[in-house]
This record gives sequence, C-alpha cells and structure tokens, in this order.
Amino acid sequence: MTKIARGALALLLAVLLFAVGGCGNVVRSEGPDVDKLLNAPNSDAGGDKIVLRLWSFHQAMEYDFWQWLAKEYEKEHPQVEIRVEYVSSDDYFSSTRLLSALASGQGPDIFFVSPATIKRFVDADYLYPLTDYFTPEIRSDFNPVALDSVTVANNIYAVPFETELLGLFYNEDMFKSHGLQPPKTWDDMMKAARILKSPGVTGLTIETYDGVFQNFSWLPFLWQTGSDLLSEDGRSSALTGSRAKSMYAFFRSMVEQGLINLRPSRPTTDIGILASGETAMQVSGSWNIRMLETEFKDQPIGVVPLPLPEGGAPVTISGGWKMAANRQSEHAEEAAKFIMWAFAGKPEIPLKWVSETKFAYSPRKSVMEAGQDFYRKGLREVFTDQIYGTERAEPRLPEDINRIFSDSLQQLLFGTATPEEIVRKADQRIQSSLDASLK
Repeated sequence: MTKIARGALALLLAVLLFAVGGCGNVVRSEGPDVDKLLNAPNSDAGGDKIVLRLWSFHQAMEYDFWQWLAKEYEKEHPQVEIRVEYVSSDDYFSSTRLLSALASGQGPDIFFVSPATIKRFVDADYLYPLTDYFTPEIRSDFNPVALDSVTVANNIYAVPFETELLGLFYNEDMFKSHGLQPPKTWDDMMKAARILKSPGVTGLTIETYDGVFQNFSWLPFLWQTGSDLLSEDGRSSALTGSRAKSMYAFFRSMVEQGLINLRPSRPTTDIGILASGETAMQVSGSWNIRMLETEFKDQPIGVVPLPLPEGGAPVTISGGWKMAANRQSEHAEEAAKFIMWAFAGKPEIPLKWVSETKFAYSPRKSVMEAGQDFYRKGLREVFTDQIYGTERAEPRLPEDINRIFSDSLQQLLFGTATPEEIVRKADQRIQSSLDASLK
C-alpha cells in the first residue's frame, strides 16, 4: 500500500468509523478473509470478460437474489461477469473491512451505502456520479425524497431501491394471556413491559449499542415529542426544552425498572429476538416481515405503529439501502450501468426485491403501482395502512451530531447523569459543534 493510500485510509477511518448502516436484516457470521480480499487482484480474471465484484452482507433469500441478479445481467451482457462476494454484517457495518479495501484500491466495484454514510464516501471520492444516467423520465419515476437522499451537491451518487419503516412488534400470545391490548401510547408500552417481564423475558428490546442504527431506532421517539436535534435551517440545536427531556425521562424510568433489554442476544435488526421468546416487544423494521412469513411463520407475532407520548403525533423513520459504484474502479462505468439496469430500469427486478425476496416499499412510483397487491398481505397491511405515510426520512446529519446523539443515548441507558443533565450537555455540544463548523 502506498503512502498516499495509507494516508487516505487513515483519514477515511477517522471520519467513518462511526458510520453504521441505517437498517437491514443483520445476522452475525464470518465473512471472507480480509487479507485475501485486499490482496486479490481486481482484474479481468475471466479472460476477455469485465469482472465486477459486488459485496453483499445479505443472508438467505436476499443473498440468493443478488446471485440471481448477477446471472440475469450476464445473460444480457455476456462480456461481463458479476461476482457476488459475502462480507459479514459486522465487518460491513462496524469494522474497517470495506474502508480498507476501498483505500487500498482492492475494494468492490459495487457496494451499498445509506444516508448516514453517502456524503462521507462522496467526500472521500469513492462514489461514481450517476447523474447523467438519470433521464427526466427516470427521475420522474422516483420519489423526490428518495433521490434527495442520494444527491450531494446536485449530483446523484447511488440508486435507492428500498424504503423500510420502523414499527413495534409484539408477542400476541403473551399479550392475550394477560388480557393486554397492543400498546398505543408510551404508558401502554411501559405497563405491558412491566406485566410481561419475567426472569427469562425482557419487556422491550430497542437498539442499545451505539452507532447510526441506534440513532435510527431512537429518533422517532424524539420526533414524537415535537423535538429534534437540529433547527430547520441546521444552524442551531433543537434539543432544548421539556419536550426532549420527556423522552429521556420516560426511557430512563424504563431502564431503572429493568424493562429494557440492555444486552440483546443478537442484533436488534433481527426479529429472532422476539420470535425466540427473549422479549415481549421489539422495535424493529419492515424488513423482518419476510422472515416472519417464512422462518417464523408459526410464531404469534403482531405489529403496531410506534407508541406515542401523550399529545404526540404519529411518526416513524424511513431508511433503506442504496446501491453505488466505486469511482476508483477501472470498471466504474460498467458498474454504474449494472446498477441502473437493475434498479432504474424495468420495474420487474425492483418489484421482485420488495415483494418476493423481502418486504419493503419501493422509491419508484411504477414499482409501487405494479406491486400494490403485495402490500396488504398479513402484517404487511399494518405497515401499509397504519405506518406508511407517517415516516420521516433518515436524516443526513453531520458526523459530530450523530456522535453526540449516540453518546446521549448511551448515557440514558448506562450512565448516571439525570435526563436534564443529559439533554443540557448534548444541547451544548451540538451548538458548539455547529458554531465551530460555521466559523
């Protein structure tokens, strides 16, 4: 690795180490050997063929989808070979494997980004601009909010292909056996957690490990109070007043009563925590629906919108992965063509992803129209009729702000400071960070 590459890697790691993906189905597993990946030649190993490497952290049916997609593209483009390479979710989201590979010049040609990471990848010059591929016709088919999430300085750097929402999943049998209704309010949720907690069952599971997914999981509860992290113009802190404190005070009370699963057995994106009986309720996402329809189809699990505080407005958060091409790849243009073919072309492919492979909403109008019958089957109906339409997009926050919010949540869950002290310190840190950036 050259001195320049090492310097670029060090800088990128310092900036991106906190950047964890917004959401997705995460399963802990061993990935390929990092040294082999970094030292493997990223060349046309297939003779005259152009070889594109796609890194995926997906499992089971989702991983099978990418392999199927590769074969479909190869049928239409025989001069191209798509190699789908599995990288464990821990490595992909939390460690340096992807960053090291990109900085060394041995990174994948195609990979996934989220709103929380896209700008930092752009700043590091690792994303190939796709703006010229987005004709007026293609642009008009995408939800403007979805396109905005992948746009930096008027350039489009990735293709959004899914929209995922948070809800509250719960064990129906536990609730029925105690005469409880699914919670609609924070107080309902606390009451149910208190009644259903037992030596082998926690009341509520929500992300407790710091990172962007923790922020993704907790932001809706802050928004429900009418509070936020930043003002509308992004120039001052909005984490002030009694509204923000009410969120921290409520969940601190749940912690003190032992109602929150502080050390879940697996990533909280995995609905297996609830399906295995480890918890009575779990804040997680629509990506779990397909798993509940297959692997856990016999489990008594329901879902409702996120419970509200008194006087709060219904709101959830929307996330979802976006597919990007590595600008440093010698085949960046071909990688961009593959991405556009897959998720900006005919609606059949994105429809297969959001309806058969997993459950998600498409950011494309044509795909939503083609798949309307898929969105009201079983638990999907709850998301479609009660949760979809209340979402706010995952914000693209400055990295300092992400860290400050995460630190405040860690203090809430594991610290000793009062909720008032936590909010006051976080508010001061946010404002100081903003003041410094505006100088």
